[in-house]
Amino acid sequence: MTAADLAEKPSKSRPQLGRKFTLLWSASAISSVGDGMRDSALPLLAVAVSESPSAVSVVSVAASLPFLVMSLYGGVLADRSDRRRLMWTIDALRAVVVLGFACWVFFADPPLLALAALAFLLGCGETVFSNAATSAVPELVRPDQLDAANGRMQANMLVGGNLIGPLLGSALFAVAAGFPFTVDGVSFALAAVLVAATGRSTAARARAGRPVLTEIREGVNWLFRHREVRMLAVLSTLGALTCFMGTTMMVLMVTKVVKAPAASYGIVLAAGAIGGTAASTLAGRLSRLLSRGTRIALSFLLMGVSLILMAFSTSVFEVAALYGVIGFGIVTWNIQAVSLRQQAVPKELLGRVNSCYMLLSRLGIMTGAALSGWIASVTNIRTPLVVGGTLLLVLLVAVLFLLPRMTAMESPAQEPAQDPAQAQEPATGAPEATATASSSAAGTGSASTSTSTENE
Repeated sequence: MTAADLAEKPSKSRPQLGRKFTLLWSASAISSVGDGMRDSALPLLAVAVSESPSAVSVVSVAASLPFLVMSLYGGVLADRSDRRRLMWTIDALRAVVVLGFACWVFFADPPLLALAALAFLLGCGETVFSNAATSAVPELVRPDQLDAANGRMQANMLVGGNLIGPLLGSALFAVAAGFPFTVDGVSFALAAVLVAATGRSTAARARAGRPVLTEIREGVNWLFRHREVRMLAVLSTLGALTCFMGTTMMVLMVTKVVKAPAASYGIVLAAGAIGGTAASTLAGRLSRLLSRGTRIALSFLLMGVSLILMAFSTSVFEVAALYGVIGFGIVTWNIQAVSLRQQAVPKELLGRVNSCYMLLSRLGIMTGAALSGWIASVTNIRTPLVVGGTLLLVLLVAVLFLLPRMTAMESPAQEPAQDPAQAQEPATGAPEATATASSSAAGTGSASTSTSTENE
């Protein structure tokens, strides 16, 4: 490892993230379980109300569209608004919509168009909410606590949204189709109460009254002028593209190449979620043991090598174990990219820059999945995994050269700055930290926020 990896060792003290972050994290955990329940129940309901094979794909496309059409506008909303108020308002509205839909399901079968409309509306809310949540995290913790905080937020999505929620949603749907949606609506209401309890946002806001396109252009221009953040965006997009180029073929590796039962694919997915959860749980500890550069290099190394080895696997257990390692690498990289971005982007621009990342990441995922299918169709199923893994190792070489610039974005640990409202809280409460260093449009680093999933 070059001198680029030897970023300054972080403090070895275990971070105490504070009461307000705990409230935000709890809201995210509850909402993630509800999201997972709905995500499993909607396709089941689509199959129940329509005999068309395309019913599930219609709902899936409707749920995916908001990431493409709402990302940039959601960034403007996150920068214009009190972010915490925006979050609980969105959750309150989603609670009303989902509970109303649950009542409909209890008394009649809604048409497929209604399911697609629900998926689209909730996807729009999720797009804006996740941007605001990402941008709110640095208001609540210090820069040296960002890895631990982002790791816990990622764990919510993995455990609640990918494991607990889908299992509960499927089980409740078997009892009554309206039950998963009822619980999802209640989860939104509880999350709204918890976020509201964190108080008002202290972050600087974008100037109001300007055209939306002007504000979007301001965020895009800042990203392209800031060399280090632009470089991080390119790496994240290429990482998403190459990783999904390989993992898209995983279901065919299980069912066609190693000839395992279709049900065993669930074991592979669970292994990936477990690996990602381990990475999110260990994020704070890894930040105290390894430099930022070492963590970034390790994530690309794990993803690349595991994809190549998976291409030559002969059993479903090998595929599952390797996908667990890939999940660990994906989440580790996500946390590093998010934490660096949170420290480099000015607070009043963070939502719009985050929205650019969300859009680029989604486009990278879609491109990687499309290329995977094309490569497999003209060669064989194993080839996309080898190509994706090899390209990730090529990116690792680029990462080693670019590490000095990336680690230069980090801000030194700062003492938390209290806002006037928090000054009234009892001294025994955990302090809320705000990152206050400024950053110019030319590209000097600062402490700020974000929380996305580059390799979703």
